[in-house]
Amino acid sequence: MMQNDGQLELSLGPARAPQRRAGKPASILSWRGGAALPYQGRTLALRLDGAIGNVELAGDTLCLPLPPAADDGQIRDRVEGWLQGEARRLLGEHVRRVAASLGLPAPVWQISLASGVRIEVDRGGCLRLPWRLVQLTPEEIDRRLLRLLMPLRQRANLLQIWDGQALPA
Repeated sequence: MMQNDGQLELSLGPARAPQRRAGKPASILSWRGGAALPYQGRTLALRLDGAIGNVELAGDTLCLPLPPAADDGQIRDRVEGWLQGEARRLLGEHVRRVAASLGLPAPVWQISLASGVRIEVDRGGCLRLPWRLVQLTPEEIDRRLLRLLMPLRQRANLLQIWDGQALPA
């Protein structure tokens, strides 16, 4: 299970009126069945179901294999684990598709545990994609990647000019 260092708190919106706990900031809502979770530009409702064996996405409901009495930490860990797995799968598809549309090979990338959705490039040129990107629409993810990869295409074209190679039509 993941250790909560305060950085991985999701902004969950409740399916019903927000409830604030004493001693907690208003921005951190209770992890419970019925809470709303952003995913791929839509809102998923969390459902706790101890009878299932794995996390299941059924339409706009994310079913967690937890009993209704599960605590906040158990629910948060399951949701974040599932979202991070989805990020690894979906973001890889986005990186390959956007790079191919620019005529570039897919760059090296890795998942980041950063709290925002800002894409970064490390010293070695590896893309660091925050797992929270999966909360955005697929189109927004592609736009962000395109803005980041477009300069690489331009640099590749400039290198071809300096090397005396003909540019592709």
